[in-house]
Amino acid sequence: MSQAVLIHSRYTPARGGHAPGDLRNAFLEAIEAYEAWEEGTDEPTVDVRDRPVTLSRLCGLLWNCSDTMPGIEQRHLESLLPARWIGEDRSGTLNTYAMAARALRGHITQQCSRLIA
Repeated sequence: MSQAVLIHSRYTPARGGHAPGDLRNAFLEAIEAYEAWEEGTDEPTVDVRDRPVTLSRLCGLLWNCSDTMPGIEQRHLESLLPARWIGEDRSGTLNTYAMAARALRGHITQQCSRLIA
């Protein structure tokens, strides 16, 4: 389903590189949705090209995105995630969308598995 979001786009998540601005903007919205996510509820979604996409699927779309994430959002996400997902020193480890997406998806997967267990 998430790949269908990228129809008519030159960006390929498997290859990575420069992701479209709307995907990067959706990821920044995803950080806010993640922060507002209440324990015990379904995984949040954000709209990407008029389609709801779960945060973990959006993270998959940006898995290899080499674009640099804005510093404010980087620090905000680092403050939300447990240290084990971003490194103990918390110093600039999430500077690309790929790094941030991998950390966020890892934590979301862990949270979702707790809901199932």
